[in-house]
Amino acid sequence: MEKFIQISAKALAQLRSGFNYFLEEKVQANSTNLILFLLSIFVLFLLSFSLILGFPNIAQILFIIAVLAGIMLVILVGLAIYYESNRHLTKGHHNFKIEPINKSRIRFDHIQLDKASQKEFIRLMKGKRVNQRINFTMGNKSGDSANHKILFVLFDELLVGGIQDLAGERKQYFFDLLMESFF
Repeated sequence: MEKFIQISAKALAQLRSGFNYFLEEKVQANSTNLILFLLSIFVLFLLSFSLILGFPNIAQILFIIAVLAGIMLVILVGLAIYYESNRHLTKGHHNFKIEPINKSRIRFDHIQLDKASQKEFIRLMKGKRVNQRINFTMGNKSGDSANHKILFVLFDELLVGGIQDLAGERKQYFFDLLMESFF
């Protein structure tokens, strides 16, 4: 019995993995695939509904199909609006998750930010892109240029997971974020 359970569980896991792959990679790949998938589910629902109830009058079947088609249209339009609004929400945001921090606990005098840069830094900490580049002027001992080491240490503490393990594309996104946010 235990062997049957293990074999069945393995088969179910493979089935679920394949189904998840289908939903994530094929159906959710673009909006057209999602709409077509939902329409096919709707058609299957209509067919099974009419077969189970077996209406004798064709007018009743057409009325129910029209009502269900109207409901499906409202659902599809609602889903399209929802996904489009998600796309608009993420437009002005960067791809990094910031540790939650109370803005009143930030000691701007230690990192030498002016008022405009403080506002932009708080905006950056909320996960949004900056409107104006932040004037980071905390100098080296030599006084020639800003000490970017402090900026990296700061972001290592602020970003969830830190920056030390960033690699590849994510590392490039981080450097792009720094270049467009600070001068």
